[in-house]
Amino acid sequence: MVYRGKDRSLVNITLTDGQQDAFLPSYTTLDEIKGYVTVTPKVETKIDNIYITFEGIVKTYVERVGAASATLGRTEGFSQTLRLVQPIQETAMPESGKVDPGKTYTFPFEFAVPTELLPRTCTHPVDNDAIHQAHLQLPPTLGDPLTAVWGKTLMDDMGPDMSIISYEIRARLISGRDEKTGKHITIADENKKVRVVPAVPEHPPLAVLDGRQDDYRLRKEKSLKKGTFQKKLGTLVMESAQPRSLRLPPPRAENPCPVTTMATLRLRFDPASPETQPPRLGSLVTKLKVATFFASKPMRDIPSRSTDFHYSPDRGIYVETVPLSSRCVASVAWVKHTPTDTPPRQDSTAAEFPLVPSSSTTTPAPSEFYKDGQDYYTAHILVPITLPGKVEGNTNHKVFVPTFHNCLVSRVYALDLTLSCHTPGASVTVPEMHLKLPIQISAEPHADARPKISEGEAQAIARRESLHARNTAPPSPPYTEHAPLPAAGPSTADYAETAPTQENRGPSPDYPGPPSGTSESGGVFGAPQGLPPPDYTIQTSGRPNVSSR
Repeated sequence: MVYRGKDRSLVNITLTDGQQDAFLPSYTTLDEIKGYVTVTPKVETKIDNIYITFEGIVKTYVERVGAASATLGRTEGFSQTLRLVQPIQETAMPESGKVDPGKTYTFPFEFAVPTELLPRTCTHPVDNDAIHQAHLQLPPTLGDPLTAVWGKTLMDDMGPDMSIISYEIRARLISGRDEKTGKHITIADENKKVRVVPAVPEHPPLAVLDGRQDDYRLRKEKSLKKGTFQKKLGTLVMESAQPRSLRLPPPRAENPCPVTTMATLRLRFDPASPETQPPRLGSLVTKLKVATFFASKPMRDIPSRSTDFHYSPDRGIYVETVPLSSRCVASVAWVKHTPTDTPPRQDSTAAEFPLVPSSSTTTPAPSEFYKDGQDYYTAHILVPITLPGKVEGNTNHKVFVPTFHNCLVSRVYALDLTLSCHTPGASVTVPEMHLKLPIQISAEPHADARPKISEGEAQAIARRESLHARNTAPPSPPYTEHAPLPAAGPSTADYAETAPTQENRGPSPDYPGPPSGTSESGGVFGAPQGLPPPDYTIQTSGRPNVSSR
């Protein structure tokens, strides 16, 4: 009897990299995923092949909202960003083409989390090469509630149901082809989900045009008054710049430190009259805005609220707010400055791109209503920023993923700062000022993360390095003489024919070339010709281990 029904109990996936007992295995860039697949048939089963793959997919959908009904339908997007195949040699398969009941067949596998995706992953038009390069970076696991974990506790990665990024180890048994469609017939299909948090370096700060975009605001000016119809007391200026990134520790890090960074809030008060004192500061509230952009069609630019995300039928945005801290800053002292300390006014370029303070000092630029020759006041507030961690008794756990931009999904963060102050003798409500700073969340790799290369590639690299070793010996006498310069300098093309080439020089006797079957063009990731790089396929050999039950 030949079994042809689909049975998930026929195949089992087991990890052997130390995470076999983990609630959800987690990996980062260059981590090795090792394990084996066991096939235990209940009856005699014919199999043609077994496919063991490491796959990553991105699924999105956008609902179209109408006036007559809640929704007018939805558009869906799908992309298989990653598919690494474990080669299975013919000698590893049963010679008879059938697996016998009562026996267990073992097929080992080994994958490495790649540093980036293949170029064919992103082939749609983009605005510039930087966006194309960003789309080739490995996106983190997002949106799947079963893969957002901390130890054995389910957590919320703040990803919407409309966008899911997931990774899994998948094993399929193939037996023949369908007579009508010609497709392979899958008799068993098993998968094991894993969580991937790729290593992401810190990127340069964003250039926020004019400091006033829908997404970010780096500078704010506000006129202070005692009442609605009262005379103006002065102008309060608040500005800051993008802080350093929040660096996530690698998965499975022992005793990770709190993820923290620091921002500097710069204040300036330009009084309307010399006798006016600066306002007394109140509280400073810090929040983290988490924005997830998703689309059913590939995005050709970096998404932002300034674009048409709110009006496009195939794009959407989901935002959550995470409270970070709230503290009193009434003890911050103002420092008075004389007109001789006034920094020069901004030029047009600095006013258009206020990415950093207007001068080399930390003093904010004068306000719009500042009059030359008047005194002014400044103050600085250091704002510590710490991501909330796992707290016992708190059921609303949050887990953060690095900032990334994929063809269909993007995740960005913004730091919201709200400062309140008290105007002397004022009878109106307490004035507040808001800043929204861009902030990146990056991720660290493991300290011992190194790309895995074969012995032949290591030898080829060593030979190339020995050939390009620096020669510190003095030149020989034939090369120390000075040739007279020609009277009329010809172009370099006149000497092109006499320049020696690799063809007329011939191969160097000290460099026999790469080993047979290898290519030097791949560098560290070089691979035998005709095969993918070793990061994407790992060769195995030997027959399967068969044990009687």
